[in-house]
Amino acid sequence: MVEKILVVDDSDDTREMMARLLELESFTVITAEDGDAGIYRARSERPDLIITDINMPNINGIEMIRLLRNEADFSRVPIMAITAYGNSVAAEAIEAGADQAMTKPVEFESLIDDIKKLLIKARFKGLPLS
Repeated sequence: MVEKILVVDDSDDTREMMARLLELESFTVITAEDGDAGIYRARSERPDLIITDINMPNINGIEMIRLLRNEADFSRVPIMAITAYGNSVAAEAIEAGADQAMTKPVEFESLIDDIKKLLIKARFKGLPLS
């Protein structure tokens, strides 16, 4: 099964670079340029995982995470936040409902490892233990 990842970032360069690198890892990638578009794309595309920047126009990443977490369809979808604003903003993303938050610069190999772990964890969420 090929997992679909939504990348939300207002920087065209960052968004496109992330998409290309994830595609090299055999993920299907969809993108959005801000939190408002990210919510729309999440609802219409049903990604398996969402990666979002925090500081964006319209709806920022923290608010996008909160809004999505309030929808039943996104209660189990892993969300990873990436920020250039340090650990306090990363902690705020976790409080909003992100499964993981990373500060920039992000090492790509570590990012891929974390994505794979979150996807595996999501597959087993809600399954009976016995």
